[in-house]
Amino acid sequence: MVRQLANNIVESLRGQPLALVLVLVNVIVLAGFAFTLHEVGKSIARKDAMLQSCIDKR
Repeated sequence: MVRQLANNIVESLRGQPLALVLVLVNVIVLAGFAFTLHEVGKSIARKDAMLQSCIDKR
């Protein structure tokens, strides 16, 4: 279903290459933000675990 929707969008924007490029750039930027937030979340979890282990050793 999502694949068919994506194909329909690309087909409708094929006549307007600038609009297609803008949509693709926006999707790439959003994916980059999602990846960055995911990595930041993992980093915070590692920091919290390290701080907790330091507290437990005291």
